[in-house]
Amino acid sequence: MASDSEKSPLLSSQPNEISPPSCGKVSGRRSSLFNLVLANVVVCILTVATAIFSPVMSQYVYHRISLQVFGNDTRAENFSTLAPCFQNTSDPGYVLQETAQIQSSEKLSMFTVASSGIAVLSNVILGTYSDFIGRKFLYVLCMTGNVLRTVVTVIIIHWDLNIDYFFLAMGLYGLCGGSWSFTLASCAYTADNTPPQQSRSLWMAVIESVTGLSTALTSLAVGYFIQATGYFYPSLTSALVIGLGVLVVVLFMEETCPRQQSSCITPCQGLRNIGSVYVFQGTRLKRGLIWLGLLIFLFSIINNSSGSNLDTLFEMNLPFCWSPEKMGLFSTVTYLVKNLVGVFIVKGLQFCMTDEVVAVVATLSAIGGDLMWGFAKNDFMLYAGVPVVGLVGFAATPIIRGIMSKMAPQSKQGALFASLALVEASCSTFGTPLFNSIYQGTVTYWRGAVFIAMGAMHLAALALYLIFIPLFRKEQRQVQESRNIQTSTS
Repeated sequence: MASDSEKSPLLSSQPNEISPPSCGKVSGRRSSLFNLVLANVVVCILTVATAIFSPVMSQYVYHRISLQVFGNDTRAENFSTLAPCFQNTSDPGYVLQETAQIQSSEKLSMFTVASSGIAVLSNVILGTYSDFIGRKFLYVLCMTGNVLRTVVTVIIIHWDLNIDYFFLAMGLYGLCGGSWSFTLASCAYTADNTPPQQSRSLWMAVIESVTGLSTALTSLAVGYFIQATGYFYPSLTSALVIGLGVLVVVLFMEETCPRQQSSCITPCQGLRNIGSVYVFQGTRLKRGLIWLGLLIFLFSIINNSSGSNLDTLFEMNLPFCWSPEKMGLFSTVTYLVKNLVGVFIVKGLQFCMTDEVVAVVATLSAIGGDLMWGFAKNDFMLYAGVPVVGLVGFAATPIIRGIMSKMAPQSKQGALFASLALVEASCSTFGTPLFNSIYQGTVTYWRGAVFIAMGAMHLAALALYLIFIPLFRKEQRQVQESRNIQTSTS
């Protein structure tokens, strides 16, 4: 259970910085349940839209590139939504298939970098500004970026435009903050409505669980949707769903960080507020803890930010050759098992372990899941291994977010999550080319090697936890001892 020392943030505000108004609707230990539930409804809506859009884009790009690579090959003419999948290595089509995979990986990597590179800059400002001008503004802005990205995609598919127009779609998406800004908004809004005990980490995990469940319930349907109708109608549906989400935010969401007339700041002041979360007056131990937490977050999130398109390419080709329906079914099973069973396991672990120990268990689970991906040779290994071995791996990222949120004062939650969004977008910018280059370099002899590299990232996070945990507990003891002295002298 959480100790009393968790009730106070580890970071203190600096006297010379501009402080935003105090945000939040929390009184004592009680969470604002309605706000939290509504926030997760919005997460569900956007996740459904994203779960429709992501396979549409990755499969459509691979399909278009495959048609270009195969040219007039009659074996590729009958593939309306599928790229050809040759399993005979002596077939000339097999070599063309490998070429299509490499080119698709490169192109998808370029699209991702185009959005995340811009998002690195936009999220630096957006998160800390949300402490001054409100959370709803951030929600609406990033969801508008999703709408623009999807609308441009609809136009590309309908008129069969050059796929390089996806750079426009992804650029607009990144300019509005992208998924990183939405995660920032969701986490900051959750922090506004929860006390800094373990309930905050749990609600962070709930966001991850709702994301997974929404993806699961959508993935199976979208596979059949793509197979039955092609790519146009799924992309149009995604745009309409996001529009619904924007209406929910505007009409029903309560602002937990209302704008004040005196709350206007410059971009430089916004950057200073982010920096103050990490450079503050305090002990060397406190400074070390917040930086260690940031490094753990980096190694925990880099796979999620960089590897989603590789999952699709891995499943579409040898030895699996899955159709959109089979890929959707696998995603559904995986997400349902992890997020229906896994979230209850995480809650149970929190009754007998502290957050940081639960995070270690989750990281070990994530490493196991990566290993199963890396060595998978048949459908059984994916179905039996990934959802089971990696059952609670999804919780590694939200728990470290929750731990770091406890370290920051309530008025700096937006700035803190802005820094995490900056790291996440940077991981996507630099991690995507890294993992794609590994995949391209090993695809002809070991397709799963890239997942072993992802497991190494989680292994680095695990090593940092072994340093972080004793220092974190030492800090807690020092805070408790200080309080005891103050109590005895008063």
